[in-house]
Amino acid sequence: MSEEHRLQKRVAKNLLAQFATPTASFFAYVQDLATGGLGANINRKIEVGTAVEVKLNVPKHETMIMKGTVVWRRELPALSRSKYQVGVDLAECPETFVKYVSSLLKRDYDRRQSPRFRDILEIHANEVLDLMDAAIADVSAEGLYVRTNQPLQVGAQFELALVNKEDLPEPLYCLGEVVASFECDPDDLDHPYGAGVKILSFVGDDGERFAEYIKSLDELYSFHWPEAVKAVAEAASAPAAEEEDIPIE
Repeated sequence: MSEEHRLQKRVAKNLLAQFATPTASFFAYVQDLATGGLGANINRKIEVGTAVEVKLNVPKHETMIMKGTVVWRRELPALSRSKYQVGVDLAECPETFVKYVSSLLKRDYDRRQSPRFRDILEIHANEVLDLMDAAIADVSAEGLYVRTNQPLQVGAQFELALVNKEDLPEPLYCLGEVVASFECDPDDLDHPYGAGVKILSFVGDDGERFAEYIKSLDELYSFHWPEAVKAVAEAASAPAAEEEDIPIE
C-alpha cells in the first residue's frame, strides 16, 4: 500500500457491503472509509493482493459499486464477531462515493471543533442489555464517544444519565442517539466496541447545566493546563546537558 494511501484521512462507519472475489461472494461490514480505500470486517480469508468488487450499501443512496485490491489483512480475536479485518485500496469508485466520504470527513472535522474531554463523566442507562458496562471515553458539547462490551445499533436511542459525583450534585438526564458503531479495539476484552452518541435533548434545565459544565471544563483546559503542559513538554524536549569530564587528582 502506498504511503499516500496510508496517510489518507479516514472516518469510522458501520455499513453493510457485498464483496466479490474471482472465486466467492459474501457480505461484510465496512468499518472505516477514505476517499481512496476502506477497511472491513469479514469472515472469509482473503489473500493480500486479491482483486475485489465491493457493493456498498449506504442509507439514502444508490448502491455504490467499487473495485480494488486487498492490501492488508489481520486476524481478529476469538471473541470478535468477525474473523478478519482487511484493507482495500480502491482503484475504481463512483464520484458519489468520493463526495459521500468527503462530506463525512467534513462533518467529522466540524464536530471535532468542539473541545473534547476525557474521563470526566460516568454513563448510566436503564437499557442494561445494550449499555452494560458502558464507559464514556470522551465528551463534547454535541455528544459522547462511548466504549461498550457489545456493539450498539446505529439509530438506536437511549435515555442516559451523565454522572460526575464531584462536580455535578445531580445527574444530567438526556436522550442520545447512536450515529456510529464500530469495533474499535479487539484487544480490549472489556470494551472492544465503540460508538458515537449524539445528544438529542435534555430533561428540564439539564441542558443549561451541561453547557455550563462543558464551559467550565473548557476554561480549565484552556487556561490552566497549557502552561503546565508546555513546561513539561519543554523539559522533555530540552537537549541533555553535555557531560563534563572531571579530572581525577
